[in-house]
Amino acid sequence: MPYLPAFWRDIGPYLPPRNAYVLLHHAIYFDGHGTGQALTTLLIYLGVAAVVLIALDLRHPEAAVPVDATEAAAMAVPIGATS
Repeated sequence: MPYLPAFWRDIGPYLPPRNAYVLLHHAIYFDGHGTGQALTTLLIYLGVAAVVLIALDLRHPEAAVPVDATEAAAMAVPIGATS
């Protein structure tokens, strides 16, 4: 890491790819010891992504289906029905 520019060297420990590697490495070679920071960082990224997706989903409600379309779907013949 000494060859990285200062910006990337400073924020590198808080990015998901490095933490996923650290988590796997410590889980395999050190029986899970020292995985706290990596696991916490990945869980924070997962939580933030979930909040953003939920907020985007709530922001755009589903379009209302016209009553005629629902009635037509209820009256349709099932696939594979014999006549």
